[in-house]
Amino acid sequence: MSELLDKLASVPQIADDELCRRLLPLVTRRTGLTSSGYPYFERRTFEDFRDTIAYLFNCGAAVLEALELIEDGAEKVDLSDEERKNLARGCRVAGQMTRTAAITSPTDLWLLRHIIGVHSELGLTERLLAGEAIHPEFCTVDVRGKEESLDAEQLAIDLNFLLARGIVEQYDESYRIAGHTRVRELLRTLGPIAEGEPIPATPLWKKLFDGDDLTGPEIEQLEALERLGRGIPSGRTDLEQTHWVPTVDEVRTGYLLVPLVLGLRAAGQCEGRAFGDRLNAAELVPQLESLPDLLAPQYQSLAGLALRILSAAGWVRPSDQGFAITRLGARGFARAPGPFGIIQTYHPYMSQARQILLGGRSSVWVRRGENIGASQDANRKTFRIANDALDRFCQDTGFEYEVFIEHAIGRGEATRQRFERSGEEDIRYFGADLEDAAIDAAEQEQQAGRLPQNMRFVRRADIGKPSKLLAALKEAGVDSRGAVMLVGNGFHEVRDQTDQTMVEVFCGYHDAGVLLLFTEENALSVDDLRATAYNTYHAGFKYVHEKSGQCLRPASPRPRPRLGPPLRAAWSECAKQAGYIRLEQYGTRTRTIYPYPRPDGHNPSISVNHFFVPR
Repeated sequence: MSELLDKLASVPQIADDELCRRLLPLVTRRTGLTSSGYPYFERRTFEDFRDTIAYLFNCGAAVLEALELIEDGAEKVDLSDEERKNLARGCRVAGQMTRTAAITSPTDLWLLRHIIGVHSELGLTERLLAGEAIHPEFCTVDVRGKEESLDAEQLAIDLNFLLARGIVEQYDESYRIAGHTRVRELLRTLGPIAEGEPIPATPLWKKLFDGDDLTGPEIEQLEALERLGRGIPSGRTDLEQTHWVPTVDEVRTGYLLVPLVLGLRAAGQCEGRAFGDRLNAAELVPQLESLPDLLAPQYQSLAGLALRILSAAGWVRPSDQGFAITRLGARGFARAPGPFGIIQTYHPYMSQARQILLGGRSSVWVRRGENIGASQDANRKTFRIANDALDRFCQDTGFEYEVFIEHAIGRGEATRQRFERSGEEDIRYFGADLEDAAIDAAEQEQQAGRLPQNMRFVRRADIGKPSKLLAALKEAGVDSRGAVMLVGNGFHEVRDQTDQTMVEVFCGYHDAGVLLLFTEENALSVDDLRATAYNTYHAGFKYVHEKSGQCLRPASPRPRPRLGPPLRAAWSECAKQAGYIRLEQYGTRTRTIYPYPRPDGHNPSISVNHFFVPR
C-alpha cells in the first residue's frame, strides 16, 4: 500500500499535521476483514500503533481528529476502490483502539497510582529503582524501626498487576524494575498519596454536582485534589512514544478522572452528553449563582477543577461558550461509568492498602451495594443476549419452564427483561443475593412496577452455597427441576474458591435440576494483558477481584502462560465435572482481545455467555 501512502502524503492538510504524518504509515498498511465483516490490523501494525502513537486522554481526542483529517483529505485524491476501502478500514481500527482506551485505561491508571503510592510508602519503589529484586515470599520492610514481613499473596497480586502494565519484569519467583525510562520516572515521581486526599472522591463530587452544601473538611479534601490537578497540563505536546507505558501525567489524569466521572454519573450528569454539546461551570455546579460571596470563589474553583480534569482527559475542549464535548468525551460519558464504577467499588482495598500488605485482607470487605448501578450498566447488554438465547432454546427444543431465578441480582435487570417478554402469568420469579443492599434495590424496582409482583426475594443467599436458594424454593412449594437461573458475573464472587470447591458449587445446582445461564468475564493471562495493552480493562478487573479473594477463570482451558501465575480451571471444566453439558450453539462471546488473527488460534473473548443444562 505504499502508493496509497504516497498519494495521501501530498495532501496539504495531512502533510502539515504532525499527528497525521505519524498515523498515515499505519492506517495505509494492508488491513483485513474477519469472517464477521469487522476490519483488523495485521499484528505488526497493531503493535506499532500500540507502541508509537500516543492515544490516551487528550492525545486520544487528537488521534480521532487526525483520522478525520486523513479521511477528509482522501476525498481530494484519486484513489481506487480498494485503496479507499483499505484506508477506511485502517482508520476505523485506529479509531476503535483509541475509543476503547478512553474507557479501559483510566481505571488501570487509577489503580496504578494507588499501588505505586503504597509501595513508595513502604520503600519498595526505592528498592526497585536501586535494582533490587522483590521476592514476595521473603519480602520484609521497616515499620517504625522494626522489620515486618509483607503478606506474600497480597504483594504478589500487586506485582503481577505491575507486571501486566509493564512496570516490572519477572525473574523466576521475583520481580525487578522494567527497563523503560518512563518506568523510572513513574517510580521516582509518584510518591505516597498525600494525606487528606479523599478515597474515594466520588461522594464529594456528587454533593458538589447535586448542589448540596459542602462542609469545611469536604471542601478541604477537594482542594487537596485541586492542588494535584493544577499540575496536569491541558494536553500532552510531546508525541514521542516507544512504549505504551503511561507517563506521570497520564497516571495522574486517570487517578482524578475516575471518581469525577462517577460523581457526575451519580448526579445524573452523564446521560445524554453528545459530541459538540457545551459544558460550563454553572451547568456542573447549579448553586454557583446563588452562593454568598464568601463561598463563591471556592465553588467556582472546584467547578474549574472538574473542567480542567475533563479537558486533560480529552473529553472536552475550550470553546467560545465554555467547553465543547469531543468525540472521545461523548464516548466516555456514554460508556465509562459502568467499568469505572465496578473498579472503584473496591476502593476499601486501596484506602487500606498498607494494612493489607502488612496483615492480609481479612478485615476488608467490599459491599456490593456500591456497584449495583455499575453492574446493571455493564450487564444490560449481556442479559439481553442471554435472554435471547433462552428464547431460541425454548423455540428449538420445545422446552418450557415455570421458574425463573436471578442470582447476584443487583437491581434485577435480567428479570426485568424476562418480565417484559414473558409476563408473570405462567412464570414464578425469584431473586437472590448475599447483600441486603442488592435485595433492597430490587424490591424498590418491584414497587415501581419494573419487576413482577409475584417475585420473591431470598436474602443472605451466597451463590457459592446453593442450599440457601434451594431451601427457599422448597419452602415456596416450587420444584427446582427445570428451573432457569440467570447470573450476571456472579460466580466469580465466590470468595477464596478452589477448582474443587467450584465443582461442588456447580454440583449443588446441577443435582437440583437447574438450567444455568451465566455471564463471566474471561480471565486473561499476563501475556495477553501485556500484548493487548489498553484493548481491555482486564488488568484492573483481574487485580481488584484477586485482591478481594474473588476468582476469575477462563471460559475454556488455556495452556500455562509464559509470565505470571497459571490460570485456574476453566468455567467449562468445572461445570462439566459437575455433570453439566454446555450447549455451544446457545452460548455467545463478545469481541476478542487481539484485533488481528493469531496463527495459534488463541484469541480469547472479553466475556462469554455460558448455557449449561443438567446431564
